[in-house]
Amino acid sequence: MSESPKRDPFRALLPWVAATAIVLALAVTAGFVTAYLVASGRAVDAPVAAASPTPRKSAAPTLAQGETPAPTSGPSDQPRRTPTPFVAPTPEATPFEHTIARGESLTYIAGLYCTTVEEIQELNGIENPNRIQVDQVILIPGGGCESPPPN
Repeated sequence: MSESPKRDPFRALLPWVAATAIVLALAVTAGFVTAYLVASGRAVDAPVAAASPTPRKSAAPTLAQGETPAPTSGPSDQPRRTPTPFVAPTPEATPFEHTIARGESLTYIAGLYCTTVEEIQELNGIENPNRIQVDQVILIPGGGCESPPPN
């Protein structure tokens, strides 16, 4: 009787190990190539289904000298003129009176009427804003707030 040669188990697995290594190397390489393309922004443009038609200019009719074109009733490709809106001038606001109460300062009063201390000083000839009196009547420049908040 003849004896069959013994197979080495490592040699039997060698083709499978080699094939697995090749497939793994290809998969890793494909992953790196894909990551590079994504990172560099080199993407293939998406296909365009259909291009929209380019608008064509219609030939303008020629007119004889002195002739005016007749108005058309259909839609036009020409831009339309928008009339400029009329801006009514705003009337100059007139100053009004305020009676200074205890604890009020020009800064407080200016804040009440949406104006500045400087405008109140100029209108009333006040040199020192700290020298105002209780019950003193001062003029407030008009045009600030609509009305003072209720006390």
